[in-house]
Amino acid sequence: MIQILFLADANWYFGLWLGIFILAIIIEAAEPGLVSIWFAGGALVAFILSLFPNVPLWVQIIAFIATSGILLLLSFLFFRKSFLNAKSVQTNVDAMLEEEVILLSSCDKDTLGEVKYRDVIWKVTPKSHDASFEKGETAIVDGIKGNRLVIKKKGTK
Repeated sequence: MIQILFLADANWYFGLWLGIFILAIIIEAAEPGLVSIWFAGGALVAFILSLFPNVPLWVQIIAFIATSGILLLLSFLFFRKSFLNAKSVQTNVDAMLEEEVILLSSCDKDTLGEVKYRDVIWKVTPKSHDASFEKGETAIVDGIKGNRLVIKKKGTK
């Protein structure tokens, strides 16, 4: 009975907001990148509001949501260039595209050739059926088809 009166009469919501603040900080510290820092800011504002006895819970909740949203928007505007202009790093076979290779053997539409790319010998086939390549000629990797590289003449699309 005393506990129910305490919860009804006293402003105990500061503990809720303090808990959300601490939890958001712990999550932010544990995860890389901006994951929950906005909620920490919103919880801090709601915590400060909860210290005033005449501020109702619904005002605290609206302040939490509004502050978290504004911080999210501001962080996006501040880091927009980082988010939108992030260069992707090509890995695996994607890194081979548009690279120059030198043929170890000649090839045409009927005969597979060979190239050496980063110390690995690859079978190659020309992109165009009317193209032929001689041994020692430089070609461009245009794609990968199965376990073969598709090559094209240097300077063609």
